Amino acid sequence: MKLSGLEIAIAGAGIGGLSLAALLARHGANVTIYDQMAAPQPVGSGFVLQPTGSAVLAAMGLLDQVEQRGARIRRMHGKLSATGRTVLDVGYRNGASGIAIQRVALFDLLLDAAVAAGVSFETASRVTAFEPGARPRLKLGNGKASAASDLVIDAMGASSPIGYKSSTELDYGAFWATVPWDASGVFRSDELEQRYQRASQMAGVLPVGTAKDGAAPMATFFWSIRNKDVAAWRDAGREAWIDAVHRFWPEAAHFAASAEPVHARYRHHTRVPVAGQNMVKIGDAWHATSPQLGQGANMALLDAASLCTAMIREATVGDAISRHLRQRQIHIRFYQLLSRVLTPFYQSDSKILPMSRDLMIGPATKLPFLRSLITTLVTGELLDPVGRIGLEWLASDSEPAGSDQTALV
Repeated sequence: MKLSGLEIAIAGAGIGGLSLAALLARHGANVTIYDQMAAPQPVGSGFVLQPTGSAVLAAMGLLDQVEQRGARIRRMHGKLSATGRTVLDVGYRNGASGIAIQRVALFDLLLDAAVAAGVSFETASRVTAFEPGARPRLKLGNGKASAASDLVIDAMGASSPIGYKSSTELDYGAFWATVPWDASGVFRSDELEQRYQRASQMAGVLPVGTAKDGAAPMATFFWSIRNKDVAAWRDAGREAWIDAVHRFWPEAAHFAASAEPVHARYRHHTRVPVAGQNMVKIGDAWHATSPQLGQGANMALLDAASLCTAMIREATVGDAISRHLRQRQIHIRFYQLLSRVLTPFYQSDSKILPMSRDLMIGPATKLPFLRSLITTLVTGELLDPVGRIGLEWLASDSEPAGSDQTALV
């Protein structure tokens, strides 16, 4: 369909919302983002852009800038804290790599892209619900509503109030902080390093590049914690935490010493993606997982690209939503299942599961076939999510030569 003149309202100015807004506006749609912040700003830690997310950014013309700001990641390496035994060793295939990046760096690039495409912003606008109808609206916290739209999107993340259930919160969260990168050589600049004690304690160091041109390189430091233990952690004080990190992972203690940690809670849910006629969810508002597989931002980018290509390829908004769901559901369902199954091996109070992890996963990553399979799982490329959404359709709002309007890629 021709997107010119379509009125589209997006709730949430995160990675998914901004990328979708930029893509739709580039193809002629009138897009407005509603966000509760007084000004658009990022929320969250650094993360790894996998080849899936990078493919979307390449189609948007942003990958070169992302590569300049991010850090190339070629290996994910996890060891037991007590013995130093390797229990996770995953690399990339065929010279590929991930790109670790600060959330603020990617956010700024996507925000600039959205503004350049003509996206409008309604800040300090907290969305509380959808108002259904053939041309639905977003209900706002001040009692008002957005203008009627041809399509409304919930991109408000895992804490979206639309269909929210507190029972989906996981027992474990994490403290994270962006800290100066260690240039001493103790840590590799192309590696995500983690340490484990059973499944009840995990820490990680991820180089994440620079926030902007000329800025110093940084790292993201993670420290897992049961959510019910956060109050006791605060009561014990900062020095007690630094001491605990030193005992657990001495080489990383200086990261804790320079950190201003933020507590993050995580959820696992798969909500109904269609909230009503011409109303759809993307990203964590649809499918949230634990951070163990590191797919959240990549999934949001894939959702945004998928919905945009479906809008271009189909004749009506309803048909576009149906195509978008067909393009994305099998990949999402598989990774939701994978996250649910694997998370207890890395974040739980179980004693048996981490023992089996230590005995099986580490040795398995040394076997060529299983190593390749595990790499494909970790990078998010299993089931070919990029091929299914047809990124070539993002280059123009006209139909690519020789294409089939109805066939799925």
